[in-house]
Amino acid sequence: MQYIVMDMEWNNAYSKKLGAFVNEIIEIGAVKLDDSLRVLDTFSVIIKSKIGKKLRGRVKTLTHLTNEDISNGIPFEDAFSQFENWVGPEDNVFLTWGDGDIRTLVKNCEYFLNGKKPLFIRHFADLQKYCQSYTDAAASGQQLGLSAAAEKLGIDPEAFPHHRALDDSKLSVVCLQKVFEPEKLKKFATACDGVFYEKLAFKPFYISDLHSSKIDPKWFECVCDVCGGKVKREKKWKSVNRSFRGEFYCKNCDRHFRVTIRCKQFYDRLDVRKTFKEILPEEKNPVPIPVKTEKSEA
Repeated sequence: MQYIVMDMEWNNAYSKKLGAFVNEIIEIGAVKLDDSLRVLDTFSVIIKSKIGKKLRGRVKTLTHLTNEDISNGIPFEDAFSQFENWVGPEDNVFLTWGDGDIRTLVKNCEYFLNGKKPLFIRHFADLQKYCQSYTDAAASGQQLGLSAAAEKLGIDPEAFPHHRALDDSKLSVVCLQKVFEPEKLKKFATACDGVFYEKLAFKPFYISDLHSSKIDPKWFECVCDVCGGKVKREKKWKSVNRSFRGEFYCKNCDRHFRVTIRCKQFYDRLDVRKTFKEILPEEKNPVPIPVKTEKSEA
């Protein structure tokens, strides 16, 4: 088993072919490790841009890559072939910081390689989620950037250049080595089969139709979040900003409050979150703002 820690840089460019913006990969960097996390080899390539001929200002500032760099790079098709050969036939686990890189790689394969899948990726694990499980961010659900996570793990991120694919891969490797537990890491890895790619392609969405068959009426049953007592609904549930809102009154607490329910559909689960917010008296009975009128003379 080998571990491949990968990072990519990309440029957001408008594609006339799709009539939409595409994250076009401009650099791939990776580190190959054995099953004890000893470094075996590294990979780095700059890719010739086809969709966007010029880099966005933010990309140039972060990466220090230039328009000349990407015009002198190699085509994506050649870079992909080189990368595939470098990875080799051994069983592997690919790790990236978050799943953005793997999603972007699949999208670029679809665009440039007629839908070809990167089948040399045998298993995938989100290194961000794995490393965060060793920090206090795990309980809060906060998503840490690579540098912030490195600091929490006692690693100096300034010892590595930032926002170049190979350099970020090397920092990711040090983070992984710091908290490496093979059996635990297995739980974060998933096989890259058909279901994996279906899940990757699925775009999560919010349910905003009150009559959707996915809605469970029990979600809208409310009690006071302070005393747990019965409440009176004052306003009907309505759809607002990709959520459902209703207003209630608790007689025991003499308190008006608003309940907001957000329902987000993921590939394999429905995430339902309910929040409560007290409605202050001035919100309930806002003071009218005088409207100045002007007399018109005949």
